[in-house]
Amino acid sequence: MRSILLVFGQFSSIAALLFGGGWQLPWWAWSLFIIGLLVLAWAVLSLGRNNFTILPDPREGNTLSQDGIYRFLRHPMYTAVLLCGTGVAFGAPSMARWVAWSVCVLVLLLKVRYEEGLLTARHPDYPERMKGVARLLPGVW
Repeated sequence: MRSILLVFGQFSSIAALLFGGGWQLPWWAWSLFIIGLLVLAWAVLSLGRNNFTILPDPREGNTLSQDGIYRFLRHPMYTAVLLCGTGVAFGAPSMARWVAWSVCVLVLLLKVRYEEGLLTARHPDYPERMKGVARLLPGVW
């Protein structure tokens, strides 16, 4: 149930970011949005078909991906959402977008903690293997 609530919160905030205002974005906001889409594409290609799920629960028989962008980030799809959302929320601001961006950040932080707990339970070596790999932003967290 917790997984479904986290995904619902994530996708609801993404919808509010996308539809909560206009799309007259300055160049820097479009740049963030496009970088976010590129990060998302790289993550999907790097993850592997058996590992992909929108839920934070690892799929049965999953493996720990350390290829491609996963060498640098533990949760690059969440980073992609944050990059796109930041571009939209701050490039064409509205109260709805700022609230949605704040909710999205909170939900993704909760989702990271929850997902990492599940991965550690499934793969006890997860914390050791992830040392030196940023969660969302290299050099930050």
